[in-house]
Amino acid sequence: MANLPMRETHRVQMIFRVFIHVILRMSVAMLRLLINKVSLAIVGALIVVGAIVAAMSMAPPPKSIPGEVAQYSMEELTVQFATAPMPLSMPLLHVSSYDIQWTSVGTGESWTTQGEITISGVTEGTEAVSYTVKGLDPDRVYRFRTRGRNLLGAGPWSDWFPSNGLVPGPGPTPVPEPTATPTPVPTPQTETNTVYFNTDQRPTVGQEITAQLSLSEDAYSNLSDWQWQSSETALSAWQDINQIAAEDTAVYTPADTDVGKFLRVYVTYTDSNGILKRGLSPTIGPVQDALD
Repeated sequence: MANLPMRETHRVQMIFRVFIHVILRMSVAMLRLLINKVSLAIVGALIVVGAIVAAMSMAPPPKSIPGEVAQYSMEELTVQFATAPMPLSMPLLHVSSYDIQWTSVGTGESWTTQGEITISGVTEGTEAVSYTVKGLDPDRVYRFRTRGRNLLGAGPWSDWFPSNGLVPGPGPTPVPEPTATPTPVPTPQTETNTVYFNTDQRPTVGQEITAQLSLSEDAYSNLSDWQWQSSETALSAWQDINQIAAEDTAVYTPADTDVGKFLRVYVTYTDSNGILKRGLSPTIGPVQDALD
């Protein structure tokens, strides 16, 4: 360039400056475009992460883990279970309370009709929650389930877990006591010619009447008390006379209330063949007043 004229030298330098300026401007523009794209990618990634975090925080707690049951007494059980693990410490995601339900096994009762309690005040540092259920029936086995709650609602119930039989269950089915079958009382056969009276006279108020069994003593056994009866017609509606103030009920003294009524008496016994029989007297009467 030393041999070029001065004018040409200036012209070449100007063209070179313009070329360098254009290259620099294009480089700056491309660099700005690249920075904008990277920024958009970063912003997009942040938006996606934020959406995921927001979606996680805008949901009820996850399904609770089944707990354990410890016996406190014959009527009390303590239910203990771990709190739900939280991936992020966010106010909306944090479990603030737990629901516990219980029901007895084999009764057909629903969960809510048996028992339900909400435990509040669960903090972020709480590792386990326990609650003592009181007033249980010692003859039943119970099952429990739990679920967590946050500001957005309740999560799903845990799988139910039993009391492990720590409170005694129903046990073996008791064998019912056999019902005693009453021995049927045989109906005695009626014999009409085995009882007679000591008189053929018409019965009178105040005068004793004695009934006797016509059989010999070796022809019967198990002789019962004598039962006297009265009737207005001597045909039907016989009624027992139960107020007999006598040691030997084979003897009866007609009273004023018997006037006009007919009398008879019967006694049960076992004959020599072991057959239960009822000896029935003939009918006498009507009873007359002592003044007649």
